[in-house]
Amino acid sequence: MSQLPEEVLADILSRLPVSLLLCLRCVSVSWRALIDGPDFIKLHLNRSIETRTNRGLILREDNHLFAADLDSLHGGGVQPSQIDHHPLWCQDYGIEVWGSCNGLVCLSNSLDTLTLWNPSTRRSRRLPYASIEFQYPSRNHEIRIYGFGLDSVSQDYKVVRIVKMKSVDDDSFDYEVKVYSLRSKSWHRAERFPRYQSLKRTAGVLASNALHWVVTEESEIRMAGLIVAFDLGRESFRLVPQPECSDKNFYLILQSLGGCLSLLCNYFLDRVDVWVMRDYGVKESWSKVFSVAQSSVIRPFQYVRLVAYSRNGGEVLMEEDNSKLIWYDLKQKRVKRVRVPGLKELTQAEMWVGSLVPLDGGVESDGKKQQEQEEKNM
Repeated sequence: MSQLPEEVLADILSRLPVSLLLCLRCVSVSWRALIDGPDFIKLHLNRSIETRTNRGLILREDNHLFAADLDSLHGGGVQPSQIDHHPLWCQDYGIEVWGSCNGLVCLSNSLDTLTLWNPSTRRSRRLPYASIEFQYPSRNHEIRIYGFGLDSVSQDYKVVRIVKMKSVDDDSFDYEVKVYSLRSKSWHRAERFPRYQSLKRTAGVLASNALHWVVTEESEIRMAGLIVAFDLGRESFRLVPQPECSDKNFYLILQSLGGCLSLLCNYFLDRVDVWVMRDYGVKESWSKVFSVAQSSVIRPFQYVRLVAYSRNGGEVLMEEDNSKLIWYDLKQKRVKRVRVPGLKELTQAEMWVGSLVPLDGGVESDGKKQQEQEEKNM
């Protein structure tokens, strides 16, 4: 294979999983230079996304993380492997997953320590501490929400932190928004969040170079709300138009499906309507792609969220009531439950694509070595 033109060799290697590519880096200096090169990393990532291959699931059970191959979920029961090398591992502090992008995953723990992590290469970067700068009465309730994605304009990975401070003595509240740039490796203040009473505590949904959250003008989010977007390039907020739904009595969940912003209207104990915005920002481009009726599942559910399409696009993997995984056949309109042996209670499922994307700049760390060092210091 050493006689092959480099572009042919790159095309062949781009079809392989990351675990094998990491081994092949040791074949020769030229192979290592090729596999570590930005052009090959981009080629491998784009092929994985286009062909829906090299995809995995991060499954969270309390403060434990497990990994499973997405395609293996079609084989009935799948035994996930516990991830013992993630950079925030500690049985005393809970873990939250705030999204993935191009193989990088954003994690936090109950101490609000943030880390960007590539599970495939086991490299990670811990983000520096970001203080809350605005002044507020000492008696307050604090909520922190994050979003993570690639700014396609500047080609810079960014973490967005939204802090809501609410007084415990009255109804006053305020927001602070900060953005972390992986390129500059620093935080900076961004435009203030719009003054909506409630912001749903979920990870920002990445679509069309923006992160999205659900907000309401009331003090509690119970039914349909508004969609607010944070443009990663301009670093400004705006509202996104919603489809015209005749029945507004639903619980709204945002997702990204096939790269498009999608909206799930969860009608309690009745059905779920799934809408996709084909042309971002254009209200008329919303299209209802399918519905899941309660009668099509084994037992009633309160709500579902989308995880990923199957490789052939004929099924959608969904997370039901933060506890179970199901495949929904788009043609047959039937549900098939996914058994996940070894997990007592599933609390979160996040898809990520295996990639070689590095955490550029400074010193990266090996997750397991970092964990072992921290255990020595505890």
